Amino acid sequence: DLLRSYMTVHQNHADIALQLPTGSGKTLVGLLIAEWRRRKYGERVVYLCPTRQLVNQVADQATSQYGLDLHAFTGSRAHYDPKDSADWQSAEAIAITTYSSLFNTNPFFSDPSLIILDDAHSAENYISSFWSLQIDRSNAEHAAAFSAISGLLLRVLPHADRSRLATDKGAKADLLWVEKLPTPAFQDLVPELVPLLDEHTQNNTDLRHRWSILRDSLHACHLYVSQRTILIRPLIPPSDSHSPFASAGQRLYMSATLGAGGDLERVTGRHPIYRIPVPVGWDKQGIGRRFFIFPKRSLDDSEAATFTVEAIKMGGRALYLVPDEASAQGIRTEIAREVQCPVFDATQLEASKEPFVECESAVAVIANRYDGIDLKDDDCRLLLADGLPGGANLEDLVKQMGEEQHREPPQPPTDQPKA
Repeated sequence: DLLRSYMTVHQNHADIALQLPTGSGKTLVGLLIAEWRRRKYGERVVYLCPTRQLVNQVADQATSQYGLDLHAFTGSRAHYDPKDSADWQSAEAIAITTYSSLFNTNPFFSDPSLIILDDAHSAENYISSFWSLQIDRSNAEHAAAFSAISGLLLRVLPHADRSRLATDKGAKADLLWVEKLPTPAFQDLVPELVPLLDEHTQNNTDLRHRWSILRDSLHACHLYVSQRTILIRPLIPPSDSHSPFASAGQRLYMSATLGAGGDLERVTGRHPIYRIPVPVGWDKQGIGRRFFIFPKRSLDDSEAATFTVEAIKMGGRALYLVPDEASAQGIRTEIAREVQCPVFDATQLEASKEPFVECESAVAVIANRYDGIDLKDDDCRLLLADGLPGGANLEDLVKQMGEEQHREPPQPPTDQPKA
């Protein structure tokens, strides 16, 4: 049904979005469209995935199950196979790669005809990072820049916020603090901010490249600050200024949740985007069921930990998601001690999931990766999510705090009987 819908509109729109629920064949639909356009029109097709693990998984699925001609491209472009590169340039094969392979200052995929964005709902951080300058206090190479910019911000922040920013220690509430600098205040600081960043980014390749992109466009940017991070970025990524993305004949966005109210347009910087809805009656086909358990609703921390260990022993292979690497290290140690099974991290899964799948009992503990992990069917039957994040970046956290502040307070009970 989706393919039929696409065929009726594909010549009329440069940006098309497909919505397909998880587990209903989204990857197959995207690959079929990609292969059809490659064969019919001789187009160079780039299929984008959020992570290397998904790139490798889609490539394996396409070749082993669907018999399609494609190549996976991960890592530095200097290490791309010359034959694979030539195959893509001559439209002899589809290229599957990560978002960061397209959204960088010198992409190999500089002139694609069709770009397919898989998991488009989670693409914001991958796209906007190209136009973001993030300075982390904990990064030794960023420390001088963080200190210099903090000195500027201390002049315009309220007294309570100045004390939070002045130290890297404090109460838990201070660690959760995040603020958007008022735009007029940020613009007043720009004349002093530019020479500071010119000086403190010149010896750091990553910061220097990102700063070179933003330097002349600070009038269109916002600054977000927390106790450990300073982020400068535009509200909407200026993707029309990135020729490899904007010059493609068509962009196809695939997602399980496209969202409403212009979310996809804000994430991608493209407008308008034509949406092909979920086919009528899809929910009657059946795409599997999940059983959810919330142990901490009725158990204390010690009992919940015991329950988790027993669930892992019963389930065999498990995926354990946590919000940060410090939490992941503690979980890995505890599992190795209590469960005594192999423990994997994100880097190992990105290379290949086979070592994990081949274990009778194993746990993959992964930090801050709540999307882009796909272990389907019997690959993994147990997923544990501990401490869901509030947002992917400081902008997300500021939005969330604003929503909470404007949420209506609960109403006091009345003496009126319930209907």
